[in-house]
Amino acid sequence: MPNIYKRKTASGRGNWTEVSLKAAITSVKNGEMTIYSASKIYNIPRKTLERKYKKDNDKKGPMGPSSMLGEQNEQKLVTHIKTMQSKGLPLSIDDVRTIAFHFAERLNISHRFDKTTEKAGYDWMQMFLKRSPDIRLRQSEGVSLARSQALNRADAYFQLLKQVLTDNDLMGKSKLYFQYG
Repeated sequence: MPNIYKRKTASGRGNWTEVSLKAAITSVKNGEMTIYSASKIYNIPRKTLERKYKKDNDKKGPMGPSSMLGEQNEQKLVTHIKTMQSKGLPLSIDDVRTIAFHFAERLNISHRFDKTTEKAGYDWMQMFLKRSPDIRLRQSEGVSLARSQALNRADAYFQLLKQVLTDNDLMGKSKLYFQYG
């Protein structure tokens, strides 16, 4: 099961708003109060206010770590998956985990994926699917005995056809002997 962030409501962490952050930063910039007093009045953690003030950033942003690949790279990965699916090649969960690992390696993105199996982690995969709800991955299913036997007969037919075409020197000359439509 992936590690899912569950907000702790009792702690009051992240309960400040972007409006109060802007007001606190404005108060500190105008010299009306110190960072410490602004953090107390506007109920913003002192270190958060200090960091946002120094970087001149008045946006709240999401809590917790950001995506390992970054939003733009994840969007490229989503586009690649959709392209593969549109061409009739649906991907399994293992396929996407492998693609994500090689994607991070090629772009020299620092990651915590497993280098021995060369796959992204299961937790990362579950969170990626939550961040990209428009992606549907297939579950591989077993092939029944009857279907397997039918595929073997079809394979035998095409092997025989290839042998006949090769024996009669017709391979690659289908336009001369077969009428379409």
